Amino acid sequence: MTNLGLPGDFLSSDSSLSNAPRSSTDSSAPVKPPRLKLPKISPYFPSASAALESCLPFPPIDDSSFGLVQEQLAHDPFRLLIATIFLNRTRGAVALPVLFQVFDQFPTIESMATADPISLVSMIRCLGFQNQRAKKCIGLAQTWLAHPPSKDKRYRKLHYPFKTDGRDVGQEECIDYDDPRVAWEIAHLPGVGAYSIDSWRIFCRDELRGRAADWKGRGAAEDDFVPEWKTVLPQDKELRAYLTWMWLKEGWVWDHHTGERTPASEKTMHAARLGGIAHEEDGNWVLQTSPVKKVANGLTMGSSV
Repeated sequence: MTNLGLPGDFLSSDSSLSNAPRSSTDSSAPVKPPRLKLPKISPYFPSASAALESCLPFPPIDDSSFGLVQEQLAHDPFRLLIATIFLNRTRGAVALPVLFQVFDQFPTIESMATADPISLVSMIRCLGFQNQRAKKCIGLAQTWLAHPPSKDKRYRKLHYPFKTDGRDVGQEECIDYDDPRVAWEIAHLPGVGAYSIDSWRIFCRDELRGRAADWKGRGAAEDDFVPEWKTVLPQDKELRAYLTWMWLKEGWVWDHHTGERTPASEKTMHAARLGGIAHEEDGNWVLQTSPVKKVANGLTMGSSV
């Protein structure tokens, strides 16, 4: 495995996985059945033997999209939050086909708010946690209609993003835009946990607050504008992979524990431009450089050219 000389929390390139291992024979030794020779293991990075479900397509950093469904729903924050309820504790390949069936059945916030719980539970039973998920989706829609998110109304989320955050905000208190205390515009919505808030902050918050037209900073009014995604430290591995990818676009290696950055080496940038398949082991990213499959609605499709 290629040693990039970086701490283990950073993306690595495992170029040895894309090359056939060399073998050697000793004519004086007894003949033995051929054995598969495994790649050498870098002291900095774990091996690339990960379960299939832990692997993520890691597109070349020149691509316009990473492939997360949140990117597609960034301008539809209600649906983005519904998607996070489906994706929490369920793989995208399983959850997303059902999610889009639900969107077809309940195309508006109003229709979700008045959905028959029994009908919704039946639609999503295959995902598990169907009763809790149905209750959260309907409750989220009802609360959204009664108290839609506003940049001038923020609510506490206790211990988010850090321990003790929100303790200085009352349980029913609503604080305004300029209040320095930590609070969030969607924290009053049912079913919204850390994963939902992280997703919404990355993809939706700047637009709600009128600071930019999208999460990438398009149309930002301030010269020194810093996109919200640059301040998020998510626990979810797919969001961490996405932010790793976004930071690499700007030439940085990002530590998802601290948010600190270091300049990416040319070797790291070369691997990131190629893209491949990434997986996380014990908090460490490993990138196998190989052709990346295109992703639509978070689902892996056919190989790209």
